[in-house]
Amino acid sequence: MRQLTVKYEGECARCGMVLEVGVLAMYEKTTGIFCVGCEPTETEDIRHFRQIKADAKADRYDGWASKREKDASARLNSYPEVRHDYAFITQPGRIPFRDRMNKSDEVACASLRKAERMREKADNIRNVRVKGDAERRREIAREALDKVIKKGARVVEFSLGSGTVVGVYKKSYRVKFDRSGSTYSCDKTFFRPEEKAA
Repeated sequence: MRQLTVKYEGECARCGMVLEVGVLAMYEKTTGIFCVGCEPTETEDIRHFRQIKADAKADRYDGWASKREKDASARLNSYPEVRHDYAFITQPGRIPFRDRMNKSDEVACASLRKAERMREKADNIRNVRVKGDAERRREIAREALDKVIKKGARVVEFSLGSGTVVGVYKKSYRVKFDRSGSTYSCDKTFFRPEEKAA
């Protein structure tokens, strides 16, 4: 969030006050423009304003995708009287009308693929992230691992292999690895409990 001088008249995203040209305001691309003092500072408040903008943008992509799907469906269902006429579809030689119909179908299929990518993009846009989300997810994973991994437990790290936990700390485990015989401290999220042989 940065402070700027308003160049175009607008409204505060929180209180709706008109921001006239030349006044100071707080701005961030992903949340919008705010009066000085109205800007969001709490994590969930920031997420709320980002989600509003993200939903509006994602809805535009969904609308464009719907238009493409509707147009493609109309193209693919055109000329129903000849679509199931196998004599027309399979007879040899070049038939200009059939060529036009096939090209139209190719355009419709390409449009459907683009619509699918637009829907995926809309889903990604709706997945709003705020600074600290990744660390919060890691903290939840660490707490879950602490319930099953204690000092002396057998664990596996994807690159260093199996080992025994010799120390448990706030964010990491200190592990003596079997393959190298060395002891390293790594973030808890790098480890998984070693599965016992059946």
